[in-house]
Amino acid sequence: MSWYSTLPYVLASLGLLFIPGGMLAFALGLRSFAFISVAPLFSVALVGGTAILLPFLGLGWSPLNVALTSAVLSAVTFGVVYLIYRNRGGGGTWRAALPPARLYAIPAIGLLAGALAIGFQLRAAFGSPEGFSQTFDNIFHLNAVRYILDTGQASSLTMSSMTSGDAPPYFYPAAWHDLASLLIQITGAPVTVGVNVLNISVAAVVWPLGNMLLTRVVAGANPYAVGAAGILSAGFAAFPLLLLDFGVLYPNFLSVSMLPAGLACVAAFFGIGDSQGLHGLSRYTLAPIAAFGIAIAHPNGLMSLIAFSAPLLLTSYVRLCVRRHREGLPARMSVLFGTGLLLVVALVAVMWRFIRPPSEAAFWPTVQTVGQAIGEVVTNSGMQHPTAWVVSALMLVGLIRILRWPSRLWFAGTFLIAAVLFVVVSAGTDKFLRNAITGVWYNDSYRLAALMPVVAVPLAALGTAWLIRKVQALNSSWKSKPFLDRMAWPQALFGSKAVLPLILLGIILLTQSIPMQSSIAVARSHYTASPNAPLVSADELKIIDEVDQLVPKDATIAVSPWNGGAMAFAFADRNTTSKHTLTTYTPDELLLNDSLRDAASNPAVCPAVRHLGVKFALDFGTKEVHGEDHGFKGLLIPDSAPGFQLVAREGEAKLFKLTACG
Repeated sequence: MSWYSTLPYVLASLGLLFIPGGMLAFALGLRSFAFISVAPLFSVALVGGTAILLPFLGLGWSPLNVALTSAVLSAVTFGVVYLIYRNRGGGGTWRAALPPARLYAIPAIGLLAGALAIGFQLRAAFGSPEGFSQTFDNIFHLNAVRYILDTGQASSLTMSSMTSGDAPPYFYPAAWHDLASLLIQITGAPVTVGVNVLNISVAAVVWPLGNMLLTRVVAGANPYAVGAAGILSAGFAAFPLLLLDFGVLYPNFLSVSMLPAGLACVAAFFGIGDSQGLHGLSRYTLAPIAAFGIAIAHPNGLMSLIAFSAPLLLTSYVRLCVRRHREGLPARMSVLFGTGLLLVVALVAVMWRFIRPPSEAAFWPTVQTVGQAIGEVVTNSGMQHPTAWVVSALMLVGLIRILRWPSRLWFAGTFLIAAVLFVVVSAGTDKFLRNAITGVWYNDSYRLAALMPVVAVPLAALGTAWLIRKVQALNSSWKSKPFLDRMAWPQALFGSKAVLPLILLGIILLTQSIPMQSSIAVARSHYTASPNAPLVSADELKIIDEVDQLVPKDATIAVSPWNGGAMAFAFADRNTTSKHTLTTYTPDELLLNDSLRDAASNPAVCPAVRHLGVKFALDFGTKEVHGEDHGFKGLLIPDSAPGFQLVAREGEAKLFKLTACG
């Protein structure tokens, strides 16, 4: 399949991300730039919430049921808003006066340039539309999408039943998997193609739009800053590429993509920054809906939003106290709100204690010294990525501008929080303190490195706007030079207020692409099914491609998840005994993992085989995705093993039919 043939899938993906949430945003009264930027957050909230709701209504998982739920909820919301504000002159809507068209031109160009740049970066990283990540977590993610398609169980409350064995399921954030399954149901795309198209759509559109909205809140109605944010979104190796390469952390990637717009919604909630006239019901509902969408994508995203919002909360309280003091009002309300603030802090502390993975899962060690970590923050080179000199210089300029702008000083606090979190997780030496602060993110330096662009993009955009103003001022002085009157091209260049800034933004985009190349090359190697690929080699992929022709639809295949055999479930749509490395096995499954090859001689094997419906086995050898040895000796089947028929072979990869049990 060519990338051009995926364009209909891309359009379907964008529709999935923007239409459900767009209806709800419209119902709430959003009519400005935020209407577009927050729509994906609302869509994720609707899709993830609907997946939880439908089983209680006795309804199956399908695009139609999701569409109906979204339409009904949007209609009810529209009715409520209308009833509340019909006699108040529309005071509950975000109906900012439309600025001149010229103010839209630069942001539109910035969004288009940033989206195309990210799209081409990920196209190069994925290799082909069918390319898939050869990493540990991808075993779960792709199989979970297939599990939803096969079972209709898309709820975050039951998703883990795929791997929980006989144990009850537990909560797992399934919004990303829900979106991927819906896209595949709508388009009929293969699992790998649907996943890649969805990820490109989120990275190339949702992420830049969120950065542009957050920059709009921080920098105000500055078209150059907002447009620069779209372009600068493509200039950080730490995001979105990092989470699509390391891990892979698809749910985390979705939540971080929504984080900038979510932070903008929190700023609007507290009335801080430039909220374009937002007030009434919309002001107080945007942030909760956005927070739910981010949380259902991944709880890490919610905790990141809470951490980044702390300066907003503090700023709001300080402003309240100062205003009441200046107006000579009693201090009782300030004390009351201060008590409420302390209760919020206590609630966050409780959340920090319990909304985190178990300590044994937060095993990631420190990777560098404090000095190195600070250097990576300043140069946007987190986790040893190439230094982004131009972007970093612009970020520092923007930080200086923020520090001299009292009403926007809160964003400097947000930047400091992000920086401290990364320094602590990547270089902290006190294990207790490090786990207390960053255990929420698994003590994983990669996850926190990916958060730095959330705060770096608006600062760099602010620095870019400052640079453009300086260039325009220089431009004005040059236009008055007498010798330019006789030269046509300088007049064309310096005579327009838009041409020179666009050239400057283009130069910035070009300089950003250079340090990205090595990161793209590394990611590309992780998406290639080479002869020595860590998860599924070229030979193993050939066998899996034949499975749907050689194995009946109702048969189960015995596999080891560690050597890639479990990917037959996602790719060939055939049930497997294991669908992830972190599976809780039933006694019958454990027996087959250890003794299936002895089916002809061990009388306990065949009853387990019949109970599980196992009729085939994949032997992909002993090479595991992490280079370890987790057993599964019962699935290492000699060619001449009694009770087995060799059906297909490519190199050392083999597919056997089990004949010992009738």
